[in-house]
Amino acid sequence: MNIRTKLFLGYLVFTATLVLLGGWSAWHLHEMGGVSRNIIANNYDSVVVAQEMRDSLERQSSAALFALLGQRKRANAQLREQRRRFDDAFQRAEHNITEPGEGDIIEAIRRDRQEYYEEVDAFFGGVGNVRDASSGAQGRPETGDQFLRLEPIINRLRADCDNLLQINQHAMAAKSERAAGVAQQWFLTTLGIAGFLVVAGLAFAVFLANRIVGPLWELTDTAARIAAGDLEAKARVRSDDEVGTLAAGFNAMAERIRQLRRSDQGKVVVAQHTTEAAIDSLYDPVIITDADGAVQKLNPAAEELFGASENIIGRPVAEIARDSRIPVAVAEALSSQRPVAGEEASSVLPLDVAGAERAYRLRTTPMRDEEGKLLGAVTLLEDITHLREIDRLKSEFIATASHELRTPLTSVQMGVHLLLERAAGELSPKQEEVLQACKDDCHRLEQLMRDLMDLSRIEAGKDVPQLAPVRVPDLVAAGLESLWPQIEAKGLTCTTELPNDLPEVMADRGQIERVLMNLVRNSLRHTDPGGQIRVSGARRREQVAISVRDTGHGIPSEYLPHIFEKFVRVPDAPSGDAGLGLAISKRIIEAHGGKIVVHSEVGRGTTFTFTLPLAELARV
Repeated sequence: MNIRTKLFLGYLVFTATLVLLGGWSAWHLHEMGGVSRNIIANNYDSVVVAQEMRDSLERQSSAALFALLGQRKRANAQLREQRRRFDDAFQRAEHNITEPGEGDIIEAIRRDRQEYYEEVDAFFGGVGNVRDASSGAQGRPETGDQFLRLEPIINRLRADCDNLLQINQHAMAAKSERAAGVAQQWFLTTLGIAGFLVVAGLAFAVFLANRIVGPLWELTDTAARIAAGDLEAKARVRSDDEVGTLAAGFNAMAERIRQLRRSDQGKVVVAQHTTEAAIDSLYDPVIITDADGAVQKLNPAAEELFGASENIIGRPVAEIARDSRIPVAVAEALSSQRPVAGEEASSVLPLDVAGAERAYRLRTTPMRDEEGKLLGAVTLLEDITHLREIDRLKSEFIATASHELRTPLTSVQMGVHLLLERAAGELSPKQEEVLQACKDDCHRLEQLMRDLMDLSRIEAGKDVPQLAPVRVPDLVAAGLESLWPQIEAKGLTCTTELPNDLPEVMADRGQIERVLMNLVRNSLRHTDPGGQIRVSGARRREQVAISVRDTGHGIPSEYLPHIFEKFVRVPDAPSGDAGLGLAISKRIIEAHGGKIVVHSEVGRGTTFTFTLPLAELARV
């Protein structure tokens, strides 16, 4: 018998007992209701009519008094009404004789009522023929003696009504006592049956539970022993139901584990030790977290940054991280289940190690098992201190070289300029052409040195943006102002599309104007005459996006990932640009807290888009 059948039979027994108990109780409740209805039908109605007859007699007696006082009209009306009520009540009592002796009382009331009516008619001179004495009509005047003859008859009727009332009241009391006794007996019987059924049900439930749960307890104990390392433990198979099948399968699984342990235990241990040794031997700090963001392992390099492992394992990474960008990267990698790596300068983490500041690049990768289930995340802090130092030295060298070259370059420019002015007419056209080329090259060299010095200042953090609320139309107008002659000279069309409700942005006006000029100049160089340049703006949630789009030659797809790097130039591009304008623009936009991206198709044009934060958010 399987567990399903056992449970079904158990519930069937419980249901049957409940049905029997409910049927027993319902039947006895119905019987009690019948007793109550009989009491009301047999006795209560007789009690009510007896009281109504007494009340009617009292009011008829009052009518006789009114007649003695000379109010015959009122007495006659009251007598008629009360006689009708008495007769109605008497008829109901006559048709509801249910107790021994009740019939004799009804006959006595009938006789006394007849005698009473005759005396009353004699007293009033005939009911229905009585007229008020004040009207002058003649009739039999009532006398006190006649009224006194009515009293004994009324008293007998009252006594008859009282007898009817008492016999029914006694019967009601007796029936109520009997009903209470029967109800008490039925209550005790029902209580006994219910108690017996409860005890029997509990005993059966305990028996059934032990038959079902007992093997499960034994199976759980065996599983705990195997988990503790006792792989020789086995579960006893006592039945052929689902639990017995489960126990047999569990034993087969345990045997398979024993075989795997004997065959692969060494390999697993070696692989685990190799993995841990590889992580521990890494020079860069490594943090391993679970799927909830709790730290599971640190290598020695990470312990130098965050503390000893025994104080950190199991804690959320947000509690031990010294930079808020670390838990943000972990949370993003776990939620998106994609690697998170920042390449821009703003993503570099400066952390103190043994009193010295080191620079780290944050890289976070989600971990998955063979089935693709998320296990956690691995965070690597790549030490790029030496790269930052190389960049610093390079920037200092560029700044120094640019500064030192500036003086001789100025002298060369002045000499060339003087030669062109004073030697006019003394030089051959070829000589003038050479001097003009020298002048143009000096100008390009001067622009290159300015760009190098600006880039060095930005990378060194010396050219910090001075942020202030600025209207986007003012920025665009100022950026295009000095370029209109070049745009018109090349035969290009330049338009702006800026909504009237475009909000203000937080920006360094001079730096953003330079970015716009760099992007528009870039479009000028790569767009043929007759082409178009469009500058547009739009709000994107908490930022404003400004785009510069042209219909130029476009950028090949292999150059797009490197277009913002220093000294990158697209092949076949017009000369005159050293490849620093976009690199400077990228660093300026990132310093403002925005981003700059490019989309391009060869032969169809290029679109550069950068974002700036809203001024209203900065005020909050």
